[in-house]
Amino acid sequence: MTDEAITQPTIQTLLERMDAQTAEMRKGFAALEESLTVRLDRIDSMVHATRADMLAIRADFSELRGQLRELIPALK
Repeated sequence: MTDEAITQPTIQTLLERMDAQTAEMRKGFAALEESLTVRLDRIDSMVHATRADMLAIRADFSELRGQLRELIPALK
């Protein structure tokens, strides 16, 4: 009985500490998830902007090619 009386508060203390640590870890993971979401949104935005720029450059090159073909008959 003496051992049970001594270990019960110790087990309770350990469980309380584990619960507290679990709560801290959840907060940390939530903050990390939010940070990653913000960064991924920024990356997604940059990808869309880059794609739009590339499409604009592609259109400019097509237009330039057409103008060069009009000016230089050998390119046709």
